[in-house]
Amino acid sequence: MPENYLLLFNCGRNFNIELINYMLILNVTSKVAHHIEPEWKTWIREVWIPKMLATGLFGEFRFCKLRENDDDEGRMYVVQMYCDSEENYQTFLKEHDEVIRQEAYAQFGDAFISFRTVMETLH
Repeated sequence: MPENYLLLFNCGRNFNIELINYMLILNVTSKVAHHIEPEWKTWIREVWIPKMLATGLFGEFRFCKLRENDDDEGRMYVVQMYCDSEENYQTFLKEHDEVIRQEAYAQFGDAFISFRTVMETLH
């Protein structure tokens, strides 16, 4: 398999293997208060993810809910944005990150908290 390819498995009725040329994954984990959860999920799907993709620096995404992780304060979600180069990731940080992040806090205040990690695909 070529370097810097992410191997994705789809384990439904059919077993599919998909090779995608992504090097980095921006993994954003958020704990969302129950009272804003429906509105936050809609906003992530309809505003945040499209803005991230519109930068042209990410080619794919995954939006997931963490299982068995709910508590009185909220639910945990993860958005993974797939990036094909370190250069594109650094461009995102310099040109888009702060504006997009501040839009989330302007919309929802302290009713959610997020942290991120950056993962590199290994083969």
